[in-house]
Amino acid sequence: MHSDKFDLEILQLLGKNSRLSWRELGEKVNLSASSCQRRVQALQEKGIIRHFTTACDYVSLGFDVKAFVEVKINRHDNKVTQQFKDAVIQYPEVISCHKITGNIDFILEVIAKDLRSFGLFIEKKILYLPGVIDASSTMVLEDLKLHGQAVKYQG
Repeated sequence: MHSDKFDLEILQLLGKNSRLSWRELGEKVNLSASSCQRRVQALQEKGIIRHFTTACDYVSLGFDVKAFVEVKINRHDNKVTQQFKDAVIQYPEVISCHKITGNIDFILEVIAKDLRSFGLFIEKKILYLPGVIDASSTMVLEDLKLHGQAVKYQG
């Protein structure tokens, strides 16, 4: 995919504030509003922009616990792997899930209202899934940089 300096600048600006109007975006990159709109639509069609989202302060929403949960599953059974994927996608507590390399198979970013709720989630939902061999958690103490914060794109 060929991206020019305008596309990269648009991505940079939308990464900071995806609510910019086409006019505001155009003013910042020296293009017309309609040109910016066409470029963003093209970036979406190419899958470079996957979706727009809202970054929430989970603590303000009543979720005092955030943790990364490393999960090891029985990889010898494709059905079990798919069941795990299907389940965690449905769990609202899981705000991100990544299949990774190494000794661990998946890493989940999980939120919960308190430690008790988090413990029940691990016990009743994660460890209960077929094929799960082990899960270990690391609690987040402070977020320093999150998705949606400024990323410098280079061409």
